[in-house]
Amino acid sequence: QDMAIIQAQALSSLVYRKEKTISLGQRLFVFDIDCGRNGNLCISASNNSSDIFTHTNKSDSVIFKSSFGSYIALQEQDNDHFNVLYGTYHSIKRQSATFTTNRYSTSPKPGDRKRWVLDGPSTLWGGDENVLHRGCGPTFRFTAHGITATKSGGILLCLWNNEFGERSLGKVISIDGKLQIFMDKNQPLYICPTYIAENGNGDICVSDVKAVVVTDAGGMLRFRYQGNSKESNFDPYGICCDSKYNIIVADMKNDKLLVVDKDGEFLHQVTYDGIKMPRAVCIDENDRVFVGEWDSDAIKVIAR
Repeated sequence: QDMAIIQAQALSSLVYRKEKTISLGQRLFVFDIDCGRNGNLCISASNNSSDIFTHTNKSDSVIFKSSFGSYIALQEQDNDHFNVLYGTYHSIKRQSATFTTNRYSTSPKPGDRKRWVLDGPSTLWGGDENVLHRGCGPTFRFTAHGITATKSGGILLCLWNNEFGERSLGKVISIDGKLQIFMDKNQPLYICPTYIAENGNGDICVSDVKAVVVTDAGGMLRFRYQGNSKESNFDPYGICCDSKYNIIVADMKNDKLLVVDKDGEFLHQVTYDGIKMPRAVCIDENDRVFVGEWDSDAIKVIAR
């Protein structure tokens, strides 16, 4: 049966075309990326240097770059206004980004070049214990992982309790304190949740240890996707969802992306020319997939 599954996978393998690349200026370990509907991008990467983006090529599409090597997300207001959500060592921060001229003037001159201007950061999670988060803060030994902005304007955050083995426990919470997801039939839903995305049907899709865990918007388990073979070394990383509600997940250790439908059925695997250790993924309104690879000098933009 496993051999039949492997053969079916081989027949269901698609090679996407590479539409363009976005230069990082140097080789970096891309940890996370996110993009808006029109492809505006934020990037989190590291290479053990505090000035890793010094030589990055300038691009109006890149709103924000984080060198913390943590999780990151965009909350879109309109084409010229975004909130950037990003992790630091012990907190989740938010900064507003506006695409405007270099001049701080109500009357910009013709020819003034526009650029992304960031306001100062505010803390969404971390620091002093927030009563909204009901025991889910750093003082309870939780570490923030993946973060995503929902279509209704909310923010969802993955948490891990920094324990290992049978004591390892994860949660998904809303920043406003109205939602906590962590149990199903008196059993933990998550071991160590990492990346997270909201599907177009409202489902919450989370990369966990050896599985993609999908719940409905209220936190009820819909399914777990654990790869297509008992022998699989499937270990999901970045995750996003296309316009047909299909779930796209980075299978970094196997140098490919996997696509499953909204009910957890495998559709096909994706490769592209030169694919190597894809870790982070996001998608724009035209279903172009942005891929951040572990140890690469560019973001790859691919399409079917």
